[in-house]
Amino acid sequence: MERRATLGDSDVDSDYEEPTVSRRWRSQINNSATNETNETQAKRTGQSRRKKTAPTRRDVHFLREVRHLQMRTDFMIPRLPFSRLVREIIAQHSTIVCKMTATAFEALQTATEMYVGQRLQDAYMLTLHRKCVTLQVKDMKLIQMLRID
Repeated sequence: MERRATLGDSDVDSDYEEPTVSRRWRSQINNSATNETNETQAKRTGQSRRKKTAPTRRDVHFLREVRHLQMRTDFMIPRLPFSRLVREIIAQHSTIVCKMTATAFEALQTATEMYVGQRLQDAYMLTLHRKCVTLQVKDMKLIQMLRID
């Protein structure tokens, strides 16, 4: 009859000796063995472990995003922050309290988004002309110098 070991008992007088490998080491040994078998199977079949997809070019992704934004009919700038900005600018330049209708805000926001969008599009065309992908401040400054408004 086998007796159960308690906390104070030592393993010296027990008949059954367990290997001294801890659970963590056991799991690492098992994982490394399965990884090795997966790798050797992949090498034998000539396949990699996972399917590799071709990366998309950043300029293609950017142009796709621009086309998507151009097809949208709603505003890109949220209405409430835009109206706060317009009211702040009006308050800085005018001493009279001025109220604007929703239609006037909408017209102003439409014109602003068209202007900013065209400006960014022109600046990015300069960026592509430089054979770069990242839009920089110098592109925006060059557009400002070239544009006659």
